[in-house]
Amino acid sequence: MMSRPSIHNINGRSVLSVEQYYLFHYELPPVNSFNYNNCNGFIVYRSILHKELRGIGTGELSGIASETWHIAKEDFRTFFNDYAQKINQAVKKKCSITFKHYEVKPNKRKNKTFIQQSKYPYVKQEEVTKKVCEKEVKDFKFVSF
Repeated sequence: MMSRPSIHNINGRSVLSVEQYYLFHYELPPVNSFNYNNCNGFIVYRSILHKELRGIGTGELSGIASETWHIAKEDFRTFFNDYAQKINQAVKKKCSITFKHYEVKPNKRKNKTFIQQSKYPYVKQEEVTKKVCEKEVKDFKFVSF
């Protein structure tokens, strides 16, 4: 039978041990170091195992986490559920909703003289284009086959 994962308190710090996978006295990270929005105890436990047991594939690691979670004592699961609630509270504090105050900015309108001046180059350009096109129409010859 597999040994159960355990949580111990060493020098005021919580440490995790999963002996069959050679994880001994792993110090749990502070609750404000997680970025989960709504997590539960198992998700936190699995993510810690995933972080520490890097050589194992994700699917196999999820199976390991599930298996060790089910054989763990009730106080182990309760600890991680409480730990997850603290993480959720820390994330809510860190990501509290703030509203940006709307600042009224007057529209910058273009000066009317600038608008009137910008029309003239287009009119002159149209006249030049018209002359070129008239000349091409005038010089046009039908080609028969």
